[in-house]
Amino acid sequence: MDLISYIVEPFQYSFLVRALVVAVVISITCPLVGVFVITRGYGFMGDAMAHSILPGMALALIAGLSPWFGMLPAALVFAFLVGFIIRKTGIQADAAIGIMFATLFALGVLVMSLWGTRVTVSLEDILLGQILSVTESDILVTLGVAFLTLLIFAGYFKGLMFVSFDPIGAEVAGIRVGRVDYLLLALISVVVVVTIQAVGVILVLAMLIAPAAAATLAAQRVLHIIGFGTLFALIASIVGLYVSYYWNLPSGASIAITSGLIFAIVALVRQRIS
Repeated sequence: MDLISYIVEPFQYSFLVRALVVAVVISITCPLVGVFVITRGYGFMGDAMAHSILPGMALALIAGLSPWFGMLPAALVFAFLVGFIIRKTGIQADAAIGIMFATLFALGVLVMSLWGTRVTVSLEDILLGQILSVTESDILVTLGVAFLTLLIFAGYFKGLMFVSFDPIGAEVAGIRVGRVDYLLLALISVVVVVTIQAVGVILVLAMLIAPAAAATLAAQRVLHIIGFGTLFALIASIVGLYVSYYWNLPSGASIAITSGLIFAIVALVRQRIS
């Protein structure tokens, strides 16, 4: 098989084309949010939120609705409660995230134990995602989220930057820090829920954190970090899909492992040249 055939062959299947489109869109949106997640010390946020949406997802499935109708509201509730606890009590972000993570995940377990027989969903799909079975409507939702994310970042980028790197100075300058904080948390919620559709609960951090973390090692300016993060996420997505196709491996896991390897390579290169 020549190189061109090797590259083109997987995408003769429409489901792989749809998976590629979703992976590319996610690769653009996740680093945008991921940079600020790392800056604000919300690294635990993505994983905690991915588990904390269990009550909403379970209730939606019990009601016979799409999980989307439960996942997004649950993620938003989690994010705003975390922001509220941080602002009103003054405790550290990781402590607030841990409190809500444990509480909401436990609530989800209780819901599943009481009405779990009415829930018909594959545990593997929840954990590893369903990127190979995304539909055209999933693509439209993902594109809508990406457009919304880009629009908000275009309008609030300076505010997000100011609040993330100098919250006290931002307050003095008249920026409504609380509003910007909640806006960022809402964005994280939306992006996490969409990413779960592709790479699952356990692997959501692979796209949200790893590319952005690798980018912080490769660049110093924020715009450059976002650019590198997007590049690394795109490489992870595309290579992961090829690996899953030719080696018959789960796509979500392949993307996540590739993302982790990219971070390891960048870290090693950074160590060698510094």
